[in-house]
Amino acid sequence: MSKKITLKAIALAAVMAVLMACFGWADVFAADPVMDSLLLDVSPKGSVSLMGGETLTLEALAASGSTVTAQVDGKTISLSATSRTEDGGVWYEGSYTVPTVQKDTSLGQLKFTASKDGRAETRVGAQVTAVVLQKYVDVENPGGGSSGSVSGSLDNVTPASGDIVRINAEYADIFSSVDRGEEYASPYWYNLPQNTMDYAIGTTSSSYILKSGRRVSKSNATVVKNGTNGNNEISGVTVKNDGTFTILTFKQDWAVPFNLTPSPLTYASSTSNTVTSCNPTSVTLTFDYTTAYSVDSLSFPSGSAFTSASWKVAMNNGIPQVQVTLNLSQKGAYYGAYATYGTDGTLTLKFLNPVTSLKGARIVIDAGHGSGDAGNTGGGVKEADVNLAHAQALKTELESRGATVYLLETRAGSYVSVTQRAQMATKWMPHVYIAVHQNSVSGNNSARGVETYYNTPWSQRLAKYINDELYQAYLTLPYAGNAKDRGNKFSEFAVTRTKQFASVLVEYGFLTNSEEKALLTNSSYYPVFAEAVADGIDQFLSGK
Repeated sequence: MSKKITLKAIALAAVMAVLMACFGWADVFAADPVMDSLLLDVSPKGSVSLMGGETLTLEALAASGSTVTAQVDGKTISLSATSRTEDGGVWYEGSYTVPTVQKDTSLGQLKFTASKDGRAETRVGAQVTAVVLQKYVDVENPGGGSSGSVSGSLDNVTPASGDIVRINAEYADIFSSVDRGEEYASPYWYNLPQNTMDYAIGTTSSSYILKSGRRVSKSNATVVKNGTNGNNEISGVTVKNDGTFTILTFKQDWAVPFNLTPSPLTYASSTSNTVTSCNPTSVTLTFDYTTAYSVDSLSFPSGSAFTSASWKVAMNNGIPQVQVTLNLSQKGAYYGAYATYGTDGTLTLKFLNPVTSLKGARIVIDAGHGSGDAGNTGGGVKEADVNLAHAQALKTELESRGATVYLLETRAGSYVSVTQRAQMATKWMPHVYIAVHQNSVSGNNSARGVETYYNTPWSQRLAKYINDELYQAYLTLPYAGNAKDRGNKFSEFAVTRTKQFASVLVEYGFLTNSEEKALLTNSSYYPVFAEAVADGIDQFLSGK
């Protein structure tokens, strides 16, 4: 290094020292790197479509004391600070009421702004579209009997027609044409099984837009003909309990799209995927393009998933439907369903029979990352190794309580993708799937706490119970005064999007936090964490 450069460096250092002393810049340069930014996160993102009169909740994570606003459709909405904090910031919240429109109308992209002490930062959020109000008309069950046979119909319904597509994947991810900002498969549409048919009313470069309100990837569906399959009728149902599953088989004219919706179910808002309550007492099975049913009333053997069923016909946004409400034999005991469609239109649905505790439960554990993927290496350790240690401890704890456990093999030498993991679990047919992970924030050693992610509505309660129990476990360990509950959160992780079982991804803590790393890598505490997760699963299965 030359003498000239050295002298310049010394001079620059002296100037910086004076500025820090005179103007308090030392505090700025010593600040937590997370708070260098005024605006850390915004919601919603992606794209959101709402009907006139619906309320869009606007959220921004910003520095405390900021003035936060959002702009949409030429209007400015002020956001107010809430009591929720995360990573040194505060969540701000506001709302916007969507105008009623005569045709679907783009309202533009959300723009969030945070300002403080003469600084301002802006981030963009979701693209917002106002859609025409959908009409929904229920027609109560004309038969309604509890014994003998039941029947009902909608008269004079013109059958749908057009390009007919058939699902060619074992289970096709379904996207909503009126979404809530999802980038991936919608959490409230069931994965349609192979042989399901629907009508394509439009296309994008990668997907078919279906008349039933769904979108499906072109890689998962094929146009088979142009024409009509006519109106569908359900002509028979059989019920079987094989000791593990309650199996329902529906005989009908063709393989119509269907959906399964647990009830009661409450979202934070009509545009949110965040679930505030889902401890169902029933599940509604909805068949599209279906105008009639004529079946024997359903009788469920003891120990089955359901106790009874009721039927009705409906017209939803111009599509005739038959809806079957299946009343659960145990509150909360809806874990998802396994479906197959025969080429003759016969639909078989398998529902796992309820369990009241871990005894008899089928549980898949996924030790996150593995061969070819170390995960994060915050704190100088490999996340994959820590995940495996906790997964093995959890397996031991669950088996000691009577559960049947399948620990996915992810360390055999070849990389196992998240898609493969979900497929492996689906073939094993569990009640519950737990993905074990450790958190990390690059450049921030203060971030800490446990958080648990879910996607499907019926998995939210599982996420909450596990998260609560892990937080309580931290309160019994060293550094308890610094324990943090980051909560249960909606996510779109691939391993949580499967509709066949309840699933969560658990972040035990932060390896980039020296205190949490010391706990998470100490084998003496593995049983403590395992017991906490097992307690959370047990509460979920008990229907609390």
